[in-house]
Amino acid sequence: MEPRFTAWFDSLRLSDRPSVGGKCANLGELVLAGIPVPNGFAVTVEAFEAFEDLNNLREQIRSGLIDQVDVTNSAALRGVHEEASGLIHAATMPDRLEQEIRAGYAELCRRSSRDDLPVAVRSSAVAEDGDASSFAGQQETYLWVVGADDVVTAIRDCWASLFTPQAVAYREKLDEDRRREATRISVAVQEMVNAKVSGVAFTVSPRTGDPSVVAVNASWGLGEAVVSGEVTPDEYWLTKVGPTLTSSTVSHKLQQCVPAVGGKGTHMVDVPEDLVDVACLDQALVIELAALAINVEKHYQSPQDIEWALAVDDDGDHRFMLLQSRPETTQVQARAAHKPPAAATSSYLSVLQDLGAANRGDKA
Repeated sequence: MEPRFTAWFDSLRLSDRPSVGGKCANLGELVLAGIPVPNGFAVTVEAFEAFEDLNNLREQIRSGLIDQVDVTNSAALRGVHEEASGLIHAATMPDRLEQEIRAGYAELCRRSSRDDLPVAVRSSAVAEDGDASSFAGQQETYLWVVGADDVVTAIRDCWASLFTPQAVAYREKLDEDRRREATRISVAVQEMVNAKVSGVAFTVSPRTGDPSVVAVNASWGLGEAVVSGEVTPDEYWLTKVGPTLTSSTVSHKLQQCVPAVGGKGTHMVDVPEDLVDVACLDQALVIELAALAINVEKHYQSPQDIEWALAVDDDGDHRFMLLQSRPETTQVQARAAHKPPAAATSSYLSVLQDLGAANRGDKA
């Protein structure tokens, strides 16, 4: 039987993690739970392995480059990434794989009634977004990718991000089995949400580990402004009973991440003056989002940290979409180590910085 190269989110479950990675498997679970998720498909681990095998890349990259590099030498690590990326972009993609990717993108365009649908192309490593460790930030994401040619290129970019300096150095700390697992990668191709507001929601306090609260952050535009440190987001705290808003902090937000002029990629722009000190979400929207996050937690039966986006139509109708959900691991690991939760996470934003590669829109 031929290997599966692509799979739509609505066909995936957590049990598919070995084939589609943590991010894509979780997106399939969210669809199963009836949670609103942008449509999309996974390019499987088997697809990348077939690509490697066709071009003998395992030997060239892993034996010829990775095994030889001094992981304490940053210049050497950068050189490995450049060489590996060059090999991946020069290599031949299996015909069936490229045909399936292009057909999948065409189907996304058809379903959205758009000829050139902007998509997010997100790495989905098998070792990522699991119960033991979020593994966030090791591989790349590319936002506002438009056109089949650029989608194929962005998928190659995601594969190449397996060999970034931080990823190679990280894997060196793992034992042999976990290191092998950490090099198995899938890629998600997901319809973009033109977000008016976006952020992260935690169904456990990232400060104290209190499981009775939901913590929400929000900023104007796409989430890159928050995770890159360009903007300090608004914060909202709720109890799960209700849910009920208990406190909020409106930040001074000068920058937002938006689609780039020309329709490809993203860039940072100034927030309009009349919105700089305005709350991104009103009370009703915060409560609606918290209720959605609680439903996700109920489905998984464990605390989650969730990336979300709010789209608002021209007529004022709004919809929350969840871009990904992963088990909350900071507090889980702290409790397992019998540490006071506050010692594990001293600030709300320190958790957000772990999501830094999840929204890198300036690279698409």
